[in-house]
Amino acid sequence: MAAALITTAAVVASGVFVSSSAPATAPQAPPAVRTAPAGIPAVVDPAADLGRHAPGPEPTWFDSIYFTSSVTAGRQEFGLQVHTRVVPNRDEATYRWTFSVINKTTGWYRDYDAMVEPGDYRWSEGRLDITAPGLSWTGDARRQSVRVATPWGALDVQLVPTGPAMNYAAAGVFNLVDGVPNYEFALPAMRTSGALVVGGRRHQVRGTSWVDRQWGEMPPSLTRWTWMNLTMPGGDKVAIWDTIGAATKHSWATVLHPDGSYDVVHVEPLARGASRPWTSPATGQVYPTRWRIRMPALDSELDVRVTGNPDQEIQTPDGGGYLEAAATFAGRYQGRTVRGENYVEMTGEWKP
Repeated sequence: MAAALITTAAVVASGVFVSSSAPATAPQAPPAVRTAPAGIPAVVDPAADLGRHAPGPEPTWFDSIYFTSSVTAGRQEFGLQVHTRVVPNRDEATYRWTFSVINKTTGWYRDYDAMVEPGDYRWSEGRLDITAPGLSWTGDARRQSVRVATPWGALDVQLVPTGPAMNYAAAGVFNLVDGVPNYEFALPAMRTSGALVVGGRRHQVRGTSWVDRQWGEMPPSLTRWTWMNLTMPGGDKVAIWDTIGAATKHSWATVLHPDGSYDVVHVEPLARGASRPWTSPATGQVYPTRWRIRMPALDSELDVRVTGNPDQEIQTPDGGGYLEAAATFAGRYQGRTVRGENYVEMTGEWKP
């Protein structure tokens, strides 16, 4: 299935996006900078690919859907994260979902990690219809409903897109590291409203969410990654990937403009601008909490910092963890002063 998708992709050849019907090898690393017009051929389809995919044979093949939110309730501001993923060729931790909340106003943070038995988990092929104990996520590319229930809190929200979908690398397929293709798209502008219950209090929340859908093989040689999502005041959506494998490193961004066109640009490796490390007391892993992000082709330099409490780590069944942290950014984007809110995802070892 993956090979068939790649052959119809818009591929990166000599740094230029071209439409190709000829067979292609695994997609190349994104170019330093290219602008792709709206309507570039894609290998992903938000109307169908929100559903679960038939798995590949690889032991690390995965299906993932995820959203982060920035919402308000009165004078309080919250960051939300809901994620569910399936690793069907693994014997343990095959079905899992997580939920986290940070109160940006007070610094309060909690997360919940649920392992689900195979018979209790459903994600339909071809459509977004996920149910598991404590989780319901249904809908389509036009409207979604998400309900979460945990011992310490609950969420019941509606998500409605207000802009176009984003295909990562403009076509929806790219090498994560070491020649292994991944498929990813986002619904990066989702108007969000509903109820959040934490600490015994019910909050009516409103704000925006970024839904991210990814699937494929997780490269066994992948040692570290950072992902960030940034919404610019002018409407541009920026998704940054910084990955390190055994043989290759990639640091790049997909930029979706409001008219549906794209820039795919080089990002200076994030380790160069990472600072203020924080060590998790639970796992001993070290994560930066601040970054200087430079995208020279876009005349952009941004300072990103984790919001408030740095302890926004979600632990994993193997004793490790990864960071899903609310953050803010400020600086210069395409020569203009900007600021906003985003999320940062980090996994792997960041010790010097």
